[in-house]
Amino acid sequence: MNTSLSSRQSFGPLHRILILRIAAMTACICLLLAAVVYLNQRASFGTYFTERTLLAGGHFRAALMSELDAPMLGDRAKIQDTLNSFKKFGYGASSGQYVVLRVLDGAYTPVASITNSHSPHLVAAEKLLRVKSHRFMPGERELWHEVVTIDGKPCIQIALPLANSRDEIVAYAEGIYAVADRTVAELHSTVLRTVLYSVLIVLMTVALLYPVIISLMRRIATLSLHLLEANLETINVLGSAIAKRDSDTDLHNYRVTIYSVCLAEKMGLADSDIRSLIKGAFLHDVGKIGIRDNILLKPGRLDAEEFREMKQHVQYGKDIVSRAVWLQDALNVVCWHHEKYDGTGYDTQKKGDEIPIGARLFAIIDVFDALNSHRPYKEPITFERTMEILEEERGTHFDPAVLDVFRGISRDLYDRFATSDETALKAGLESIAMRYFTGDLGEMLNG
Repeated sequence: MNTSLSSRQSFGPLHRILILRIAAMTACICLLLAAVVYLNQRASFGTYFTERTLLAGGHFRAALMSELDAPMLGDRAKIQDTLNSFKKFGYGASSGQYVVLRVLDGAYTPVASITNSHSPHLVAAEKLLRVKSHRFMPGERELWHEVVTIDGKPCIQIALPLANSRDEIVAYAEGIYAVADRTVAELHSTVLRTVLYSVLIVLMTVALLYPVIISLMRRIATLSLHLLEANLETINVLGSAIAKRDSDTDLHNYRVTIYSVCLAEKMGLADSDIRSLIKGAFLHDVGKIGIRDNILLKPGRLDAEEFREMKQHVQYGKDIVSRAVWLQDALNVVCWHHEKYDGTGYDTQKKGDEIPIGARLFAIIDVFDALNSHRPYKEPITFERTMEILEEERGTHFDPAVLDVFRGISRDLYDRFATSDETALKAGLESIAMRYFTGDLGEMLNG
């Protein structure tokens, strides 16, 4: 199997994957930064609002101190008057204004309130306070606030404990503060600017690092291709070693590999399964290297004892292939391509779907090519007679469903490859290797 794989061609998928990964990571970083900036701006606005509310709350508490010190909060009308005088409490000019602000006694019963009748959020804000009024824990004295959405607009719900001159919590202030549209627009503008700056920083960083990344990936791709070529050449050497003993030529290995791939593609097998099949097809009879020549090359039928020894090539093949991690997936074919669909084959008498699909598929291909090929101990038979023999073994030796698929492509495969010379078959195998094994490089990034 001559495999001069092009590093430029094989790097193409890696290059595309790398670009997509970088683009995806850039998008993720931008989204993350946008979220962080937005939350930070919301927190900053909340901190700003909290400081202003605490300042205004101190003035409000001082104005109410006589009622806060009086039993039962003293004169409720005075509390309402004081609240009315603070009608602009917390408006903050352009930042927003209160939709509802009220004072509650120690039992959270409203004693006074003001509302902004011009606010479109008034009904929703009052409903929110009815169903979600904040309750302080005993001893809790800090201002509480939470950003809420009312009618699709950001608002801030606040609650503030009010203590008397003896530092006893006797009342609470509670309200809904509507953030001004201008403030929201400024928040969005800040987020957008920050995200744009972040995108520029990320893109500039990528632009600086990309040539370095590409250079490293090219080196990795080149080294990987060299390793792949070495692995494929190992398959070639092992397969050829036994082919030279068994038939004086590599052509059988070339043909059965090409036939197997064509049949696997027709059946819709996954690329990973086809890669395993290629390895297994080329090494299917590697165990025959341990069989004596007088048995391996005997021109006639083997007797029972000779056949028992011949069957050992499956175990020999397993022992050889299992020593290489990269060849482990070839064992499906090496170990079980002599199994039969009805369970009468060897080495383990598997049957039906117990036999891996690659082995069931290859069993048909192996017999097909063996029948219509020349061997030192036999002459080839015609295509028509070959297909008759395969059909006679339907359901016994061969999987009927796989055989049906093979019948549909067998004539074309025979006409194209049965009499092809070594150069044409090698070219076909190189094309297959390029198509399936260079895909492994892309999986390094996809995996």
